[in-house]
Amino acid sequence: MSKKLLSKNQTAKKLTRSEKQSITIANLALIPSVIKNYIDALLKAYNPTFTYKLKVEFFYYIITTIIKRQNTYENKALENIPVALNATILRGIKSDYNEYIDWLIGQEVIFKAENYEPGCSSNKYCFTDFILQSLKEDSTSETVELKALESSTITVARSIQESEVYEENKHLLKWFNDGLEIDFEGAKTYIKDLSYYEGEIVNLTHKKVHWNHQMSTLNHKAFYATRNEESDFRLHTVLTNLKKIFKPFVTYEGQELVGYDLKNSQPFFLIFLIDSIIINNDRISNILSRIYTHKVNNTFMLQNLRERLSTEGFQKEYEVFKIWVLNGEIYESMETVIKHEKRLGSYFANKYNARKKVTEIKKVDNVRALMKGVIFTLFFSGINTRNSNYKTFKEAFPNLIGLIEVFKMEDNAHFSKLLQNIESACIIDFVSKKIAKEHPEMPLFSIHDSLSTTEKYAHILKDLMPKYIFEYTGLIPKIEEEKWKKHGYQVDYKKKVKLHPEWYAYNGF
Repeated sequence: MSKKLLSKNQTAKKLTRSEKQSITIANLALIPSVIKNYIDALLKAYNPTFTYKLKVEFFYYIITTIIKRQNTYENKALENIPVALNATILRGIKSDYNEYIDWLIGQEVIFKAENYEPGCSSNKYCFTDFILQSLKEDSTSETVELKALESSTITVARSIQESEVYEENKHLLKWFNDGLEIDFEGAKTYIKDLSYYEGEIVNLTHKKVHWNHQMSTLNHKAFYATRNEESDFRLHTVLTNLKKIFKPFVTYEGQELVGYDLKNSQPFFLIFLIDSIIINNDRISNILSRIYTHKVNNTFMLQNLRERLSTEGFQKEYEVFKIWVLNGEIYESMETVIKHEKRLGSYFANKYNARKKVTEIKKVDNVRALMKGVIFTLFFSGINTRNSNYKTFKEAFPNLIGLIEVFKMEDNAHFSKLLQNIESACIIDFVSKKIAKEHPEMPLFSIHDSLSTTEKYAHILKDLMPKYIFEYTGLIPKIEEEKWKKHGYQVDYKKKVKLHPEWYAYNGF
């Protein structure tokens, strides 16, 4: 253990009036036992002197926040990526927060990434190799209470019912109770010797650290809910961060769950966005004004969009693209434009690794998965990308891509945020609320563009979800059923074991 203690920082910065607004945090947090024990032992042996009274719970809050942010959708690889901490929230909890961060750095718990994203002013933090090795050896976690952090500016919610977003999303969040369970031992057994994941035989050690935390959060019922209007406006819960491979182990009151996904959701909501601009739909106007806050830029952008929408070239391209999307055949149809060569029964695609800042060749087993990656590039890459698929598709659909680039002119992240806000307004605020009002007895869970319930009510959800998506968008959606217990990954895993037993130590299916 490192014995070095950093010297005290300068006087803590005084909160501004805007920063004194009330902040709500969850009382119950899940922290890996090895990190908690390490911090507790260090504090007992070398008690640091900070500007204000030391609160050990703030160390726990920082650690659990880093883990939670590393478990987000953006970190699909579930690596030890550097993540930013919200300075306003940290300062609201403890004005001398930098002393806590510096102490954790000095004790080799975390480190500050150097030049992780050039040009970005936010500091980013991740765990040291020493801590990672400890996590790999002991993945147990324990819950800690953060009630001691409550103050005039901080409200500590003792349950999910006291979270800031509960009342507006009560129809979904009320089901996060003792009935929602995971077969923790079964899930741990499943991943224990797993070595094949997403088409590759890889070392999954660090992924399993994240997976154990996801499973433990649900097992300990450390439920939380967040929804930020200034970002994607999606409802984030313990289920939205749970990897699909654990769905077979999740039940509600002992009943299996069934989900219904909106197929091609991002292209679908792009069609709705374009149609809404054409007819001046107020629903879209409100979301646009929320994303593009500068009135001058918003007005100029809408004028630019309407000029492009009225051209004959755009209308011809849009007619084709719209049919692809609404028929649920966009990925298959895109193959006619972007023709990838198949080698040894698989496709290979170039994928940019942002952390390593290199382009890697990845194997993809089917054209649908390949084209989903292409769509992601088309929608969410910068307008100056050198990606060959982007250039190929733009040559075939110059007016459509030109329109998408208008949404990215100020910041390419605006477009993804826009589509996510539309999705959230549709699925969370309209569709799920309508269904919950009609059937208040039906358990209902959301995972972004999908809704799930128990098998008993699956037929109701299957009928009502497309009905209300149509009512909101005027477009007929394609809905895909997903039985959690019979999740495709579970079946795929069994097949892989039979075909390649030498790759696996098979554990009890």
